[in-house]
Amino acid sequence: MAKSKIIYEDRPIVYAKFDHPQSDDYIEYKSIIQIKDSGKQPVTIQLEFAGIPPFGPMPPEKHIIKAENLIELYVKLGRWLRKFGYVIR
Repeated sequence: MAKSKIIYEDRPIVYAKFDHPQSDDYIEYKSIIQIKDSGKQPVTIQLEFAGIPPFGPMPPEKHIIKAENLIELYVKLGRWLRKFGYVIR
């Protein structure tokens, strides 16, 4: 079986703010978004913590999210950050 090829790759930085009116706590993740040409979930994002540890709850330092398309990936990323009390900025 042929291995799937990466047709797109980007390395954005993901910022998230702790969702509390009196908090100015932010977290920062370096990420790699990859889109492959085949597979059940061809879109992935690999997150690696790159900032100063927050005073609020700390999400895992490394995490991978897979999805069928970019919109679903963004929704899953937002849902994952929401578990720890953060929203994407």
